[in-house]
Amino acid sequence: MTAYHLFREGDAHFVFHHASGRFIRVSPEAYDLLELRERLSAEEATAAFRARHPDATSVLDDVAALETDGFFEPAEPPVKDDDEFEDELEKRFSGPCNTLVLTVASGCNLACRYCYCGVCRDELPDKGLMPEATALQAVDRLFAAADLKVGVRITFFGGEPLLNKPVIRSVVARCNELAAARGQKASYSITTNATLVDDETADLIIENNFGLMVSLDGPQPLHDGQCPTRAGGGSFALAAAGIRKLLARGARVTARCTMAHPAPDALELIRFFSEFGVSRVVLGTVYNPTFPSACDFTEEDDRIFRRCISEKVIPWMVAEHAAGRTPIYDPFEDIGEFQGEETHPDKVPALRCGACHGAMAVAPDGTLYPCHRFVGMEKWALGRLEDGPDKERCKAFWRAYRAATREACAGCWAYRVCGGPCPWEVARADGTFATVPRLCKDTCAWIKQGVYYWDTIGLAGQKKGVQHT
Repeated sequence: MTAYHLFREGDAHFVFHHASGRFIRVSPEAYDLLELRERLSAEEATAAFRARHPDATSVLDDVAALETDGFFEPAEPPVKDDDEFEDELEKRFSGPCNTLVLTVASGCNLACRYCYCGVCRDELPDKGLMPEATALQAVDRLFAAADLKVGVRITFFGGEPLLNKPVIRSVVARCNELAAARGQKASYSITTNATLVDDETADLIIENNFGLMVSLDGPQPLHDGQCPTRAGGGSFALAAAGIRKLLARGARVTARCTMAHPAPDALELIRFFSEFGVSRVVLGTVYNPTFPSACDFTEEDDRIFRRCISEKVIPWMVAEHAAGRTPIYDPFEDIGEFQGEETHPDKVPALRCGACHGAMAVAPDGTLYPCHRFVGMEKWALGRLEDGPDKERCKAFWRAYRAATREACAGCWAYRVCGGPCPWEVARADGTFATVPRLCKDTCAWIKQGVYYWDTIGLAGQKKGVQHT
């Protein structure tokens, strides 16, 4: 792997140094010299640079100092070797697990035009509602597998989980009882379209301090067009009423806004959610290479969205900071955290998320899947609740993922930051993985925008800043 990666974003020039994991903003002249060093020998690059910039001798001195410090030494790829990978795999699947996803309802009362559930999940008996006995068995197994020193967390998912309110209440009661008896803390989160939120449900959510992710796609015409009810009517009024019940009780609500083709104006969406009163908004785009649809973002939609982020959203975020406000939209928080680390590991963790372990999902019929997005995909089943997950299948999942992504990730400058693609996004319906270059391209663009953002808001040289040289 080369020593560094150069890129421009906005009006700035940056270097990502592989060995140290640092993003460094450099002058245009230094960028030019480093670019020459990529193609030419040190002597040839220096001569070419002197011809272009006869007065920039200080840049040559700075780069010479970097060379003395070993800046130009080729970096080892941050991908773990086979032994390290197997050690990490064994450690994960021989240790405790304190989190679980319960797909308490695989069906939904809406018929969102982009929803992946409609194409990758089979119709299940009883509309896919999880029986109480299955849910409580899952709770008992979670507590049996958990580290008693750490709290447990359950996420309710669907479909639409509030189609199965009685089971949610039973799970919360059992978890609270077991946690109190063991001196642990039980916490909860839920992803819901909010159309079925009533006073009793809102009280349960508030009393138990649920983390809240609510699916809402924007103003009424946009949301109703993308998320009709099963009967074909609009769902915005119902969703808005449910969200307002939660807000009125002091809930912190994160809105998950899904953007489908054609690309909407991202800043207009953010302003809508700000006025609505949610605490945070997440913008997601529709793109599903395994189950493509007319709702998928095109590559032109990707370009429109990224241009909007650069030209409109980042300036808005910077203005929010300048006014002393935290933006409700911040897709670059992870970039700031990455920059905040004092040191960076030589190798990136091989298991990039909690799939097959902390993010494991229980389907309504008791089948176990790597995470909520795989539920209903038969080829990805990991076993049955009554027996527990098949650890060899779990290991095989990550071995197959590694085999499919390792070559591309090992040669990618962004791997140290992104850790590899989301497994579901590179999973095929037949139970295999295949890389999706377009997703990697989008991730690289996001990282570059994030670095520019953190530099722009004035944190250079501080904990979460971008180094200048």
